[in-house]
Amino acid sequence: MRATFAGWLDRFVAVLVLLTALAVVHSWFADRPWRIAAWAVLAGGTIIGIGAGRLVAGRLAFHAFDGVLAADALQSQMRQRYMVAWHGIGMALLAVVTMVARPSLLVVSVPAYIAGGLVSGLPGRFWMQKRLIGLTRLGRTLRAWSCRPSAGITAALVLLLLLLPGRTLGTNALMAAVGIGTMLFTLMLTSVDNGVVRFMMAAGHGLRRILMHHSRGAAFFLVIAVPGCWALFNPVAGGIVAATGGAMLFLQTLRVLAYRLHGKRFADLLVSLLIGLLMLVAYSMPLALPLVALIMLWQLQRRGRMKTWLLA
Repeated sequence: MRATFAGWLDRFVAVLVLLTALAVVHSWFADRPWRIAAWAVLAGGTIIGIGAGRLVAGRLAFHAFDGVLAADALQSQMRQRYMVAWHGIGMALLAVVTMVARPSLLVVSVPAYIAGGLVSGLPGRFWMQKRLIGLTRLGRTLRAWSCRPSAGITAALVLLLLLLPGRTLGTNALMAAVGIGTMLFTLMLTSVDNGVVRFMMAAGHGLRRILMHHSRGAAFFLVIAVPGCWALFNPVAGGIVAATGGAMLFLQTLRVLAYRLHGKRFADLLVSLLIGLLMLVAYSMPLALPLVALIMLWQLQRRGRMKTWLLA
């Protein structure tokens, strides 16, 4: 993280993005009815609480097994203090953002964060360790298979078969089904394994080879699904499939570029921030969206061009 914001230009851009994001958030919440804004804050606060809880739990697990604070991490009292301290920081930051957005929503954001933090701790208490290991292995197997061309071909055929009965629906409902189905399938086909990215970098593979390895399944999916939806339904359906698939491939490219630079957690956080910035640009300045996306890709590629290995 220090290397990311080492230069004054990087810090200036980060501050500018932060201020712009706060201004857009304030503008959006100020123009919405209180009930709609409250529901949005409730959902956002819960998601943030769950994410923060998972990050804190993961950090405690690291200290308990591999960290230099193993003795403290194994004591329940110290673990509770650690969790309270970090969750306190998270709630304080959320409270500041809520005060900027709309102070009256503070009664919703903080309880939502607390509820999310409590929910994030439930799996660690009730799930069995063997089941977690089995789910992890299954996830790795599915991610490895999703990169193969056979996965993309199978997903495209399944999508077309599922959409065939939709021809009896209205145009709007059919287009919505096409978009949702395409997003679900491409989301599965564009998964990225950070361990594979690091290994391929250490083996000397360039960015093009890494992207080709991860995007084969999605590419074959689009080759079949786009003309299939075009022929079975209409050109608009084919365009929706192409646009949705292109957006998911762009997200996959961002993740690969981020994994070349940082560890998984910080890379995922960086990608989330970049996606949030793109959403803000799309909302406020749609014409500038392609330019901003290209600048993001160029910046990440420039930083990772000379990097051939990554510390975990």
